[in-house]
Amino acid sequence: MSGTRTAERAAAPSVPADIPATAPGTVSGWRLVVTAVPARARAVRDLDGLWLAPGALVALPDGALVLAIDVHDAPRRWTITALRAAPDGLEEAGRWERRSPLGPREINVLHALLAGDAASHTVRVLAEPNRAPAACRACDRTLPAGQGLAYRTPAGHVTTCRACPLPLFGVNPDAGRCVRCSGWVTAGEGLLAPAPGAPGRYRPVHRACPDQPLPGPPLRTATWCLECRTTVPAGTGYWDRGPHHAPGHCALPADGLPRWSVRVPARESTDWAPGQVRRIRHTPAVGEPALPEGLPGGRILADNGHMTVLAHVLDTRTTGASFTLALVRAATWIEAAPLLAAELDQALATRPDGGTFLARQVVERICGDRGWVAEITGHDPRHGLTREFLHPQTDYDQADAHGHRGVLDAWTLRPRRVYEVSRPLGPPAKDWRAVRRRLGRRARVTAEHRAFVRVTAEGDIVEITEEEVQVWLAVALEWMS
Repeated sequence: MSGTRTAERAAAPSVPADIPATAPGTVSGWRLVVTAVPARARAVRDLDGLWLAPGALVALPDGALVLAIDVHDAPRRWTITALRAAPDGLEEAGRWERRSPLGPREINVLHALLAGDAASHTVRVLAEPNRAPAACRACDRTLPAGQGLAYRTPAGHVTTCRACPLPLFGVNPDAGRCVRCSGWVTAGEGLLAPAPGAPGRYRPVHRACPDQPLPGPPLRTATWCLECRTTVPAGTGYWDRGPHHAPGHCALPADGLPRWSVRVPARESTDWAPGQVRRIRHTPAVGEPALPEGLPGGRILADNGHMTVLAHVLDTRTTGASFTLALVRAATWIEAAPLLAAELDQALATRPDGGTFLARQVVERICGDRGWVAEITGHDPRHGLTREFLHPQTDYDQADAHGHRGVLDAWTLRPRRVYEVSRPLGPPAKDWRAVRRRLGRRARVTAEHRAFVRVTAEGDIVEITEEEVQVWLAVALEWMS
């Protein structure tokens, strides 16, 4: 017979059903969920389907066809019943008494009863008859073998009477939301209960539901609330797409200034401290409102709300991924005044001085590693700065036979512009040829030096700091025209 010997577990069965037990006085009985009736079928053994235990509790797709066959002795005969799965359980669709197994006439009837999507039907076994005597978990009544139902649960088999509902049982192995109050139940602290509307699924439940349950897993460490941006002590809040205070415990800051958290650049993580005023860049997250206009030192850098603003550092913390976050709020004008004055002095110091000389930036290639020059033209929410890479002019006059040294790339730099220059630093790694063979021709085998530069009035190229670049972009954009 081509029927599968074990019942498959379903992705989404919809109809719970009691599979009929074998009738009294029968010698044996079979139960089969029919999934196909082949054209060559002449007997039960030719049907395709999923075997089930008599008396089992299962979940079936609506319209599934179940075949129940009971064999009687003295005289020898077969009782064949066709059942259809309906929302209220199994409905009888045909019944035959025969002196021989299933014949062609009944097979034709089964073919007519079979649903069009029967080949995709699956079965979820919820419970099977208990194979050994056991006590009902709900009423403690002793059940002989085959008289009760043994449910398959994460806590093992749980046996009950057929009339008793499945009680709370075991210990929840996984955390989740409580069936009764929807609060969070930590793994091992609750019980298990059948999930409403999902036969064969089990969810945790509190042993005694608290008055104010947490809607998500409790916070293990102190952090900042996603709603009010104030500190949430460890163990008092919960996580739900971000940290939150316990319900009803959020309190908006009295100063009324916007607050947000920023990721501190790795090279500056040791320099940030509470009480500082720093200029930072901020891009609102999806669904998060942009910062209001008119904040001290605020400048809109892009249409998506990306802006730079002066912020007061309230707190810092290191995450489990070893990067630093800072909780900041918009600085007041009194707090921002010293930094604004320093930025004004720096803007005057970096003012272009009217020169018209061009400059030539030359970078030598080392073992195939090249340098590059990019003009800084603005801010970028992802990369920090917007770069326009320039095409070099290449000189091979001084190159050696293999081009490992002596190849020169040159760029023309203009005044009233800011550039970033990258150049390889020799010597290369001793096994640089093996590195290229292993990682590819473009693998870097030398160190890299990067710097921001500008051209002076006399045509000299001088290095500047990133802070000077930020001031240049903020104050001197009209000088770049």
